[in-house]
Amino acid sequence: MIRDNYMLDMARGAWLGLSGLRARRRRFKAFTYGRQWGDTCRLPDGRIVSEEQRISEEGRIPVTNNIIRQTVKSIIGRYRYMCTPSGSESDAETPGRIDTGLTTGSVSEEDARALEEFLISGCAVQRLERGRVENISPERVFFHEFRDTECKDLRMVGILHDMSPADAVRRFSKGSSRKAREVKLACARAGQGAAAGSRFGRQASFNEPELPDTWRVIEIWRLTPREILKVHDPFKGGCYREHPDALERLEGLNRARRECDSALLEWRHEVEESWEVTWLTPKGDVLLQGEAETCPIVMKLYPLIDGEVHSLVEDVIDQQKYVNRLISMLDHIISSSAKGVLLYPADQLPDGFTWKDLRRIWSNPMGILPYKRTSKTVVPQQVHSNGATGSGATEMLKMQLQLFDEISGATGALRGKPSAATGEGMLRAELENSTISMLDVLAAFRQFVIRRDELLKITD
Repeated sequence: MIRDNYMLDMARGAWLGLSGLRARRRRFKAFTYGRQWGDTCRLPDGRIVSEEQRISEEGRIPVTNNIIRQTVKSIIGRYRYMCTPSGSESDAETPGRIDTGLTTGSVSEEDARALEEFLISGCAVQRLERGRVENISPERVFFHEFRDTECKDLRMVGILHDMSPADAVRRFSKGSSRKAREVKLACARAGQGAAAGSRFGRQASFNEPELPDTWRVIEIWRLTPREILKVHDPFKGGCYREHPDALERLEGLNRARRECDSALLEWRHEVEESWEVTWLTPKGDVLLQGEAETCPIVMKLYPLIDGEVHSLVEDVIDQQKYVNRLISMLDHIISSSAKGVLLYPADQLPDGFTWKDLRRIWSNPMGILPYKRTSKTVVPQQVHSNGATGSGATEMLKMQLQLFDEISGATGALRGKPSAATGEGMLRAELENSTISMLDVLAAFRQFVIRRDELLKITD
């Protein structure tokens, strides 16, 4: 079995070049699914800790109110609703079922999950094989940099696969016992097999599989130039292609035709590009190579301005963090101002009681401040505060929630909240305005689905 270290190094270089994109995606995904206190910060003493640890050390509880997840689910639900064919004319006039050019068919589960990934990371990647569509995580994809929004200038793309030994041998041996032994030996040289530990939920690795009892296999598609001779045969009335090495043979045929006074062959030297696929082990052993008319990997990166990817979730993370901070602050203020600080005369402590006992009875997080009274009329008293209302945190929270809706574009009408609109016309106008703010994202994803369906017909 041959090795292709050049192809392996090229794939690894493309993988490492996308480390920043994968790191940002992991952060966006964590925020979407509720892990929103993981960002690091520097304390006054110089320590770098997570925001969750910092707020815990301050004696507060990190509260999470996940608005991002609800927004993502609402947009997916709206997309499913808009793309589902209406059953009758009256259904088509229902407020919310808007003619946006998206109502072309029902949404499959694969496309719904691809849209969820698209909203989280700005990336949608699918692989087509035998009429089947498979969603691919951006954690497993690598490619060379490109600029066209429809990936027309994409020249190299690859996927990291975790294959079971049976699937790998079946796929790459092609029914040959000798080839099956070579595949198993190549994977054994890569240090894979049943002993591979589970990496599920961790950061993806280029060499190691995430799932146990699987082999890591690297699929690389590369657009390569091919020199050809386009030959026209006037005698037979057809055109065909030949390899440049056939030039001498074609000239010999023309010499023979001149002697017979027959129509001569005509040819033209051209260079065209075709897709070449290579399957490698992490050690560079070539499991399989071949050519194909099209690449079965379909991608959409949004918005791809100057090659940059920015998702919907990225736009609202700062508002989500600030909402969490304000809610945590309000929770602390309310809990601290429920009873206030107890002023208790030191000489009035009951017999057999310690301050610890009294503090436990009074309950946390309230404190007890012992003092010596100057008059017999002084009795224990409680200090109240209206910190929850006087601090302005409540008004700030309302403002941040409004900003979240405006920045995300997923207003209350889009998320199915009760509306103040009266009449069908006003409700329809409100829904249309809400949908227009999301139309660019949804239409971009819809173009990805249309391009995928066109390619699916070719590869089927």
